Amino acid sequence: MAKKIRIAGVILIVLIIIAAFSAMAVVQTKTVSDVEGFEIVSTSEGSVSLKWKKVSSADGYFIYKAETLNGEYEKAAQIKNAKTKEYKIDKLEQATQYKFYITAYKGEKNGVESKNHKELSACTLPSKQKIASLESKNSNELTVKWDINSKALGYQVQYVQGDGKDFSAAKTVNIDDKAKSSTTVEKLKAKKKYSVRVRSYIKYNDSKLYGKWSEVASVKIQEKIEMPTDIDPSKPMVALTFDDGPGYNHSSDKILDVLEKYNARATFFMVGQNAVDHPKNVKRKIELGCELGNHTWDHNSYGANVSANDIKKCSQGIYDVCGQYPTAFRSPGGKTTSAIRTECKAENMPLYYWSLDTQDWKYRDANKVYNAVINNVEDGDIILMHEIYDSTAEAVEKMVPELINRGYQLVTCEELVLAKTGKRPVAGDQYVTATSVNNKTS
Repeated sequence: MAKKIRIAGVILIVLIIIAAFSAMAVVQTKTVSDVEGFEIVSTSEGSVSLKWKKVSSADGYFIYKAETLNGEYEKAAQIKNAKTKEYKIDKLEQATQYKFYITAYKGEKNGVESKNHKELSACTLPSKQKIASLESKNSNELTVKWDINSKALGYQVQYVQGDGKDFSAAKTVNIDDKAKSSTTVEKLKAKKKYSVRVRSYIKYNDSKLYGKWSEVASVKIQEKIEMPTDIDPSKPMVALTFDDGPGYNHSSDKILDVLEKYNARATFFMVGQNAVDHPKNVKRKIELGCELGNHTWDHNSYGANVSANDIKKCSQGIYDVCGQYPTAFRSPGGKTTSAIRTECKAENMPLYYWSLDTQDWKYRDANKVYNAVINNVEDGDIILMHEIYDSTAEAVEKMVPELINRGYQLVTCEELVLAKTGKRPVAGDQYVTATSVNNKTS
């Protein structure tokens, strides 16, 4: 009997031990350790990156977020891989404060979460700024306008001479007025290209948080234009214009000889690659007071096929050989589009069509070119010719003294518009005569 009692006691003890271990196992399945090492890694305009230490007993993690410090928490993400230790919360509002915490969980259904957690706050950055316009309407200054960011407290503007590839020498303008959407920078170098970028900022924890810089915009700075003393606005005048040069024959030089002899000026719409090949000719045009014009880099594209780069490359090529950017543009074939005008505006160039076409390219006949002008010329005309034909050079030799004889002043396109309107030509507008504009000739 005593033996049976001892056996029963042993069995009871074993059962108690088994029950205790089972209870401990149940408790362990219903608890999970807290997340430690939680920190904010980085922020952007629409995201916050988090990291933490792995919880070995967890099956995964829950991330909670609340907008603003007083907002209510909501579940932002469930991470089902317990080995994950970093996560980026995206699709957040720009320039907005958030707070976060992370819990570990065990068990998908009827599981448990860790009880204690650390709360951290972060602020997303302002969105990337956009430049609305950049112009140089007045001499030695530029004006930049940008889109307002409703959450920004202010803006920062940087400007630097050149194409904007390097801002290490840039000057900075700080604007602490959140309602301001433009600023004007003065005392810049005329005829030089300046590049500008803008970004907005907010304040968080007594520090400024800046958004990304805008795309770089560039503009050439206006110079102060005064009416030359040898021009009388009350008397007749025309602008002789020549396309496609400089020529690879001697016609370009012959035309310049005539202009120099009679103290006359003209506007030359040059093909970029031709200008690069004839630097002496380009420099002589400047010495004679003529106006340099852009006629695209290679004259191979027309209308909608003309790219911004066709125009930029020509402007840069002319600058490289003479140190001066062109101040006028003419579309190949006269086919102008809104895209062409936009680039010309960015480069501070008015466009010029024509009111009198000599068709010298068609006839190659000096007498026909001469008669086309002399029999049809009117005050304020913009006259189209090409400097690459010997026949045109021959016609100019007779034409210039006859026009002067008839009382016409021979001026550049810029001088023509200024004299007849009292205002400088507007960049991006296409002039047909001294006083008429037609922006649709595609």
